Order: sequence, then structure tokens, then C-alpha cells
Amino acid sequence: MTTFSLSCRPVRRCAMVLLLGFLGRGWSLAQAPAAGNASPAAVLPLSPVEQAEKDGTALRITLKELTKLALQNNLDIAISDTNEELYKKRILQAYGPYDPEFTASLGVQSYKRPNTNATNQSSEGDVNETKGAFWDFQFMQNLSTGGGIRASYNSNRSDTNQKFALFSPQYATALSLEFSQPLFRNRVIDQTRGTIHLANLDARLNDSQFRQTVSGTVASIQALYWDLVGAIRGFEIQRDSVRLAQISFENNTKSVEIGALPKISITEARAEMANREVDMIAARAAILVAENNLRAVISPDRNAEIWQKVIVPTDLPEFAEYPVDRTQSIETALRNRPELEQYNLQLEQNSISRQMDQNLKKWQVDLVASLGTVGVSGPQSLDPDTNLPLINPDLVGGIGKANQALFTGGFVNWFAGFEVRIPLRNRGLDAQLAQLQIQRQQLDMSRTNMEQKIAVQVRNAIEDLETNKQRVQTARVALQLAQEQLEGETLRFQAGMSQNFLVLQRQQFFANAKGVELRALIAFRKSILNLQNAMCTVLESNDFEVIKSVPRDSGKARFR
Repeated sequence: MTTFSLSCRPVRRCAMVLLLGFLGRGWSLAQAPAAGNASPAAVLPLSPVEQAEKDGTALRITLKELTKLALQNNLDIAISDTNEELYKKRILQAYGPYDPEFTASLGVQSYKRPNTNATNQSSEGDVNETKGAFWDFQFMQNLSTGGGIRASYNSNRSDTNQKFALFSPQYATALSLEFSQPLFRNRVIDQTRGTIHLANLDARLNDSQFRQTVSGTVASIQALYWDLVGAIRGFEIQRDSVRLAQISFENNTKSVEIGALPKISITEARAEMANREVDMIAARAAILVAENNLRAVISPDRNAEIWQKVIVPTDLPEFAEYPVDRTQSIETALRNRPELEQYNLQLEQNSISRQMDQNLKKWQVDLVASLGTVGVSGPQSLDPDTNLPLINPDLVGGIGKANQALFTGGFVNWFAGFEVRIPLRNRGLDAQLAQLQIQRQQLDMSRTNMEQKIAVQVRNAIEDLETNKQRVQTARVALQLAQEQLEGETLRFQAGMSQNFLVLQRQQFFANAKGVELRALIAFRKSILNLQNAMCTVLESNDFEVIKSVPRDSGKARFR
């Protein structure tokens, strides 16, 4: 018995060192084994994180820093963000009909026709010929009231061979200003104003979808971060379990050599160690998978530096109370969720489309008015019988005289009145209005259904949070009990009151309990994320702000 006690004393010493040093609750995510450790645990492989710390390729990063980096480089968000500039251009395009228009017409012309009227006899017999030139200018501007103005200046010069023409060449000018304003149809809204309203709503709809994309991306990124944290810690738990198995194997070997234990004890310890090594290898592979998944959302460029670095998360999945009020959480979700905002915007678009179509069913009553003046001039013409001027001397001259006559000749013309157009029937428009009404009913029902889904999603997220909270609390109790059982079984084995396989079993139970606690902590952190995502408070909860007013050459939104 004395020999047994002496041979097993190293087991107790090593087991207690492990329990206090490696299996304690104050663990680190990137803890490397101590240098110079002569125990078998020293030959255990380093995790990718520990190896990166040793090689200098580690990228230590907090949850918030990684989230910001991923948002700035995320391809889906970059694509969504470029839509903002697209919708700005569409709004600018919608204002196109209000752009002023200026036209100019310049040219020369010649007309020949047979003489069929005695009063239009020409000096050349049976052919009337007119030659001329014209230069006309016009300015048009649509008004935001639905009306429009048009100003025009027309002038020309003509030569004719008609005998009774008073001027040849003759210069004619005309200046006019026209105005129109709808009084019923198109007074409140028309096609142009309706298109502008719809374009603005499209831009707001895009902003809402962008916020939804960003919020969902943040939740996904942080969930992947916690997956990596869990994978790293899971490897450490499996490695600690292998380390315990190695110590048991080493001490069992020594005990067999002195005859204190049967040879089967070595086989049992070696088999258990091999099983735990398999789990450790799988846990190491899980780190690489989780890290690659996280790199993919940080940078879509496979040549980026992040793919040459090893991500080392510095935040731990610590447990902290997260108080939740069910009613307030549902109200917050209904107030913040982009999906409901998008339904509201679609309802506004439906209302504008109906207003535009109903406008077309109204009578068109337009006030129209015009004011203008004309001028004319030409060379001196004398009566062949009296040799006196045939026309007013004030009209004798060239184009300058004709332009002067516009304002001094008194040849003012004006018009004011109404234009009325009465639609008698429009079955196509009636059908379009009926379709819009049906679409509105569908949107109302879909919005109500979405509200119900959001409320259920929030309730489920709260239930999941409470469940995982209880899981953490229970897992911690189980871990404490598993640790006490392992310590007790180790002491019983040293006293010859237990068997080797029971110690190994307790070691495995203890490692499993640590894994259960870890998974519960990760699930608890993800539950908080799910609830924040359901309430659309992920950005606020993480102190993020999306800044859309960025230089055009940046090509993406900024986050701070």
C-alpha cells in the first residue's frame, strides 16, 4: 500500500496543477503553454491562434473593430450603397421636364406656283415666285404648377414677283408670349410631379433596404465572431482534456512498471488519450473553418492582407444580465423594423399612383392667354399714276424698321380664354384604378401579417434569450460539480478506492461540462444578437452610425 501511495502521488500533484492552472474559470482565448514545461503536455500542438502569436501573423481585434472593418469591406453592402447614387440620378431625371428649352430655326426657301388669280398676277406672266429667308427663336418653360410659358420671336425676309405686292423685299417680325395654367385636371398633380414623388419614395425605399442590409450584416458578422471565439476555446478545452489523459497515461505506465496497476490500465489510458486527440484535431479544424467564414465577410478579395493574417478575437463571451421588457421590445421592433417602413412607402407610392390616375378622369379646364405684336417693313413703293407713296412712310426700311414696329407700330394682338376637354369614358383607366385598389388591400394585409411575424420573432428571441440564460447558469453549476467529482475521484484512485477508467471518465465529464458551458455562453451572446436584430437595434446597441454623406469618389458608406 505504501508503494502504491508513493507511485500515485505524482498523479495527484499533476491533476491538481491542471485543475487549478488549465481548467480554472479565468481562462484566456490565446494562452500558449509555458516554456520549458517538461510534462507530456508540452508536446501538444499549438492552436492556429497561438502559432500566429508566436509567428507574428496574429491580428488581435475586438468585436467592434472587426464589425467596422467588415462593414467597410463587405461586398453586399457596397453594392447596396451604390444604389443611393443611382436613385439620386433618377430623381434628377424626374425633374427633366422642368428644364427650359430654347430652339432656333434658320433657313432660306423658294416657292414657284402657277398664276391662277388675276389679283396675284406676277410681273413674269403665268408664274408666281417667292424667295425668302427666316430666323425664328423660341423659349419654353414648364412650371411646377402644371402650366407653362412660351416666348417666341419670328422674323423673315421675302421677295416676290407679284405686281400688287406693296413690299418686295418684305421684312416681317412677330413677338409673342403664351401662358397656360390647368384649373382642374393637372392642377394639384400631373405626370411630372407624380413621377418626382415616386422617385423620391424609391430613394427612401432604397435607404430603408440599405439599413436592413447593414443591420442584418452586423448581426451575421458578430455571430461569426462568436463562432470563432467558441472554436478557439473549444480547441483549448479538448487540448486540456488530452493533457489530462497524457498525465494519466504517464502515471499509469509508471504504476504498471512497479506492479501497482495491471497492464490493461496502460491500454485504457492510451485508448482514451487517442479518442481525445481525435476530438482535439476536429476542434482545431473548426477554428480554421470559422476563421475562413469570418474572413469572407471581412474582405471578398482573396488577395487581401486579412487572408494572410490569423484573426485573434480579444472579446470574451462573458455573461451579463440583459434585462428585457416584452411589451416594450415588441413596440420597439414595430417602430424600427425596415420591413414595415418599406410597406408604408409602398402604400404611399400606391396612393400617388391612384391620385395620378384619378386626376386623368377629371375634366381638363385650362386657362390660356397670349400677348403679341407684329412688325413689317420694306422699300419705298410709289403709285405709278400719282408718284406718291403707297404705304405709311413709317414702315419703309429694312429688318431694323420691322423690329422697331414691334414696339411702336401699335400692332398688338392678345387672347384669353379657356380650353375644356371632357373625358366621356376610359375603361383602361378604370381598370388601372381597380388594380391599384386591390394592390393596396394586398399591401395592407401583408403589412398586418408582417407585424404579426415581427411580434412572434421578438417573442421567440426573448424566449431563446431566457432559455440560454438558464443554460449558462445550469452549465456553471454542472461544471463546478464535474470539477469536484474529478478531484474526488482522483483522490479515491490515489487511495486505492477507485479504478483507472473511472478517473478517465470523470476527466471526460469535466471536459464535456466545460464545453457545455462554452456553448451556452456563445448561445447566450447570439441570443442577444438575435433579439437586437429582431428589434432592429443592432447598430445602436453597438454604437454604430451610418454616414451616407460621403465624397462621390469613395464609392461606399462610412461607419463609425
